[in-house]
Amino acid sequence: MTDRQRILCVGMCVLDIIHICEKYPSEDTDKRSLTGHWQRGGNASNVCTVLRQLGAECEFLGMLSTAAAFKFLQQDCTDRNIHIENCPMCEENPPFSTVILAENTGSRTIIHSNPGFPILKFQHFQNLKLSNYKWIHFEGRNVTETSRMIWEVRKYKKQARDRGEESITVSVELERLDMDLLALARIADIVILSKDMSEFLGWSTYYEAVYGMRQLLQDLQDTAKETDKKIEAIPSIVCPWGSEGCAYLRSDSSYGSFLAIPATAVVDSLGAGDTFVAGFIFAQCILNMDIRMSVDYANQVAGFKILHRGYDMIKKFQYRKT
Repeated sequence: MTDRQRILCVGMCVLDIIHICEKYPSEDTDKRSLTGHWQRGGNASNVCTVLRQLGAECEFLGMLSTAAAFKFLQQDCTDRNIHIENCPMCEENPPFSTVILAENTGSRTIIHSNPGFPILKFQHFQNLKLSNYKWIHFEGRNVTETSRMIWEVRKYKKQARDRGEESITVSVELERLDMDLLALARIADIVILSKDMSEFLGWSTYYEAVYGMRQLLQDLQDTAKETDKKIEAIPSIVCPWGSEGCAYLRSDSSYGSFLAIPATAVVDSLGAGDTFVAGFIFAQCILNMDIRMSVDYANQVAGFKILHRGYDMIKKFQYRKT
């Protein structure tokens, strides 16, 4: 696989401290977990993990720490052949999450701690050689810096098209509950819209969500300032909806949906959303599937993931065309 097929994921890499419990503990009690472990986490970081399990060449770009606790995360990237050579470094303690997985219900509860960890800046992104990448995926965060990164990619895309060269696809994930992130969605090629964000915006089904987001993005486009370059097309929208399935709305307005894959028993739902994102990108970018098949692929691989602990079993996933 050549560098030109490399997928870049831009966002956060954090330490997940995971406790697997028989059931969710009651408040003000002292309970022993069944087992526990450390795991590399963060949305973009997890997407890279799944992409590697599926067989893609990928790179993570985000702020890393020289703190001792973070060396484990860097080593895990190295062991999994996830490129991190372009990541800036700082001395601050890294963000971390405490995760409680309840075996009786399959639920996962996440408590984040991020005491002002430095963010990735546009100047760090400028150091990249964009011709190395076929797809760039952004976590929706840090609107000011991330929007500059996406505009830089859009400028490169236009230059590549003018030269008759292959371009880059830009995807943005909207998970954080922040209306300002719509500014990033407007300038992406593909928007991956979470259930949490959809409900935050007032939508109660994936059908409402994809059409509601389409209208919001159209309104933003219509009211864009004259000094702001117009976007050629409204992005395609993909919306995973957990146990109820997922939907997509292409930029040409074609719509489709899939029911979730039935799960006999949920073993580990942590990272199921990141697995969906990675599966979709892999199907589009590496397998060259159309958006319908790509969403189906993502739905299936996410359904496969929750039946297994962690991500390592994903390499055994086999897609069944529906």
